[in-house]
Amino acid sequence: MDWDDLRVFLSVARAGTVSEASRVLEIDHSTVSRRLANLESRIGIRLFDRAGRRLRINAAGEQLMRTAERLESGLLSDLAVLESMQGSRVGTVRIGVPEGLGVGYLAGRIGALAASFPEISLELVALPQNYSLAAREVDIAITLDRPQFGNIAVRKLTDYVLQFFGTSDYFKAFGRPASLEDMAGHALCGYISQLLFTPLLDYLVFDGVRLNPTIRSTSIVAQLEMVKSGSALGMLPVFMCADQSTLQPILKAHSVIRSYWLTVHDDLRGVERIRIISEALVQLARQDRARFVPEIGSAP
Repeated sequence: MDWDDLRVFLSVARAGTVSEASRVLEIDHSTVSRRLANLESRIGIRLFDRAGRRLRINAAGEQLMRTAERLESGLLSDLAVLESMQGSRVGTVRIGVPEGLGVGYLAGRIGALAASFPEISLELVALPQNYSLAAREVDIAITLDRPQFGNIAVRKLTDYVLQFFGTSDYFKAFGRPASLEDMAGHALCGYISQLLFTPLLDYLVFDGVRLNPTIRSTSIVAQLEMVKSGSALGMLPVFMCADQSTLQPILKAHSVIRSYWLTVHDDLRGVERIRIISEALVQLARQDRARFVPEIGSAP
């Protein structure tokens, strides 16, 4: 088999469409289609069931995918050893993070991080989702859930605190709640429960009592803007609110703590540029611990 054909096959299997695989591989659509057809012709087995533009991998394709991923894993590990022997740092590191951390914290610091390591090209993917290291979506994944399975190295990046926030304009118009019981009479923003990418974002439950948002979004950045507009109260990460002078914390006794976890695939642990950026991210979070976990008082 030609490794290039297998590489294309893996990308199509992960993406589900030729067009998406073409975009990821940065090669034209016809080349992807041709290489996939060559592979199926060479082994005499159909690997996908066609459903319109989408390709659904079949049992034979899944078997070959497992084999190809083992080959990919070995190749990446060997390349990591070679790079380590040469002391090479040159290359790209793609970091996948939850939207709040990416937009509300890392986006303002990644430029300085890139300037510290000019030989490393950094890519920041900040979306409300988890990322697959096995599918090579990112090189470093930062998640709310601690990964439990796979050939991965996991370390805690930081804890972080969420508090209720509002604005003086909101308080003037609707009053300032002094207890959780008072919240029932106020507009509250939050997540769309059916679209949560992790149950750890379902944090509006206190002693078995659930607070129901009246306006909802999948985006924590959108929720921040809702609160800033003075139209609602919301529970927000304190690190996103530290530089927002219009936001005022309330009900501090009912703060919530969550954690971010940094994960790298075992195949890439020996890659010098990934090791460097992973360590830099940990050190950055450690330096800013007071921003993530401020002193929490008991007064409302």
